[in-house]
Amino acid sequence: MKKIVLTGGPCGGKTSALEAIKLNFPCQVLVVPEAATILLSGGFPVPGRDLAWSEDWQHDFQASVTVLQTSLEHSYQLMAEQRGATLLVCDRGILDGAAYTPGGAAEFYRRNNINEADAIANYTTVIHLESLAVTAPHLYGRGNNAERFESLVEAQTIEHKIKAAWSVHPQQQVITSISDLNEKIAAVLAIIEQHL
Repeated sequence: MKKIVLTGGPCGGKTSALEAIKLNFPCQVLVVPEAATILLSGGFPVPGRDLAWSEDWQHDFQASVTVLQTSLEHSYQLMAEQRGATLLVCDRGILDGAAYTPGGAAEFYRRNNINEADAIANYTTVIHLESLAVTAPHLYGRGNNAERFESLVEAQTIEHKIKAAWSVHPQQQVITSISDLNEKIAAVLAIIEQHL
């Protein structure tokens, strides 16, 4: 079963691209939902709303994301096999966690008992949608994700860290934010189609 990661910093067009994937490939592709959003919308304490951010919170949260991400990918693979789907598209992947972990990739791998080579081999391709926080900061906002809590500066930092975390993958494809959203979505759909 091929797995593609769709990732990028906040406000990169991921949500719109995933909706287009579901619409254009309803039987061939299953979309694995984002573990972080499930946790934050399902009761996990949110910094700035429920408590102050701390490294302890971040490590606890990332450990939960990693476990849930792994379980979701496995369960969706079972579902895809039963439904005859041939491709999984993951709303973020395991290595996204390195961007959010204090101490970076090495600390992320150590704390979560992850082998980098195995994590990379788990995904066929990584599509990185560049964040508006970097290329058009005046357009950055939280409008389409109520669980987004990053400031502009934090979003810019996360964008760079996510890109760096996945740069070790031989099939990382970066879709710039300079083109308009429809062009970004068309580029994503073209990559998905190549894998079907």
